[in-house]
Amino acid sequence: MDNFKLNPLVIPEIILILGDFLDDRDLPCCIRVSKTFYNTLSKTLWRNINVKSRWRWPCNPSKEALQNNKKYIEKISLQNIIPKEIMSLRGCDRLYSIEYERERHLKIRPDLRGLSDLLKAYSSTIRELSCNGIPIPQGFWQVLLECTNLSLIKVNEVLISSGGVELFLQLCKRVRNLDLRLVRISQLPADFITDSTGKYILTNVQKLDLGPVKILHSPFPYKPSYCIGTLVRRCPNLRSFTFDDEPWRPGQRIPYDFYKVAFLQQPWTLTNLSELTFPHHVIKDTSIAAVLRQMTGLRRLEAPNCDFGQLSIRELLASGQEIMDGGHIVRKTRLRRLSDTIETMVINEENLETDGVVQMVLSNCPHLKKLTGPRITVTEIVKGAEWVSTELTELSIFLEADIDQGTEEGMEKQRIVFRQLGKLARLHYLNLTGQDQRFRKRQTLDLRLRAGLDELVNLKDLETLEFRSDYHQQMQPEDATWIVNNWPKLKYSYLHGRVNNRQSIHDRVVGILCSRNTQATRF
Repeated sequence: MDNFKLNPLVIPEIILILGDFLDDRDLPCCIRVSKTFYNTLSKTLWRNINVKSRWRWPCNPSKEALQNNKKYIEKISLQNIIPKEIMSLRGCDRLYSIEYERERHLKIRPDLRGLSDLLKAYSSTIRELSCNGIPIPQGFWQVLLECTNLSLIKVNEVLISSGGVELFLQLCKRVRNLDLRLVRISQLPADFITDSTGKYILTNVQKLDLGPVKILHSPFPYKPSYCIGTLVRRCPNLRSFTFDDEPWRPGQRIPYDFYKVAFLQQPWTLTNLSELTFPHHVIKDTSIAAVLRQMTGLRRLEAPNCDFGQLSIRELLASGQEIMDGGHIVRKTRLRRLSDTIETMVINEENLETDGVVQMVLSNCPHLKKLTGPRITVTEIVKGAEWVSTELTELSIFLEADIDQGTEEGMEKQRIVFRQLGKLARLHYLNLTGQDQRFRKRQTLDLRLRAGLDELVNLKDLETLEFRSDYHQQMQPEDATWIVNNWPKLKYSYLHGRVNNRQSIHDRVVGILCSRNTQATRF
């Protein structure tokens, strides 16, 4: 029974949980608190050997220290020259990840031989490898092929020579996660497009992230973008796909040759695809709809510059999908509508049109957890169906008050909207003026008790509230008092927006908010 009186800070299991929340600066300090802290947190400290972090390792760990703690090491991050203490390290049975980065501005030759030797020594345990900015020789891919459990490869700023392409593609067939960014491929095999034997089918790839990938010499007469589309199409078990071809040129349309072969060519091969991300490309409503029409399930769609309109909404709500049957495209009934499986949507961030998209999503997607979208008006919500997206934790939209907020009718309509928002009891983040801040003078809900603010009493998990660019708020001290009394977690985070145009009232409101450590920012 005396165990119930134990100080929780002497229980290793609790200390270990605390250690997961400590950053690189705090860990070395906390291990000095007590012997129990040292014995417990040293495991966390040694889990990741980050030689390039001056906070965790102000100097390289000694050979003796590495040997004494090697049983805890799971991940090694290296930069430029690999220390001899690391090179001589053996017996790290839990080591599964190696990261290597070359700092080009230092003009230091990368230690490729040392990296290869390290990979050979742990070929049976390594599951993840990340390489950044190194010239990869042909033999390096052969070393990776000998890593029998390798399942994730991240390659950044790398040239794949023509002599190493075949080995690289063999390696791609083995891994589940493939991340290629700023990668140049010298030349693809001559039969890469035309092969029908399955030699280039990447059967195991489930997650594919393609940043700028350039093919310097593509097989004639195909364009490089067509070859990239073929690469995607050759991943029959693909579940998650990210395409960010030109991040430095946002607003570019997605290359048509790539889009056509990856998503339109029949038969449809991406039958397991459920997560799509296009961070910067502009995509038409018809193009998004054509992809959704063929998908069996959809968990995540992140395309902030896409035109997700009525055609896409129709496919999101459709009970059937298109499939190829006997050489003909037919409509097959889905087990579940896409609207019933979607969990994350980031769409139309810059769209100020009122086309009912947000209202349709919120009233038809019961498992949605994150929505970043365009404009929706008070009138749309009042006239629309009840919201069913009660699992939302993040909501960022421009909720425009298109009514006279000072009239009794206007306040009644706002209360209806507040009541809809009040159903979203799991919200952590709420942005009422949207992500695109280029357009000033937006007007959203009147954040006052008289307009229905008290309908949000169930938002106990709310951490952040934003209403930037709204210069119409007239919050009073009683409204601020209600906020700090009913949103307990807001005090740990932020309230972004101009709370009142009158300086004296503004100062009083901010004073009340800050009394509970809420950081109120005036814009």
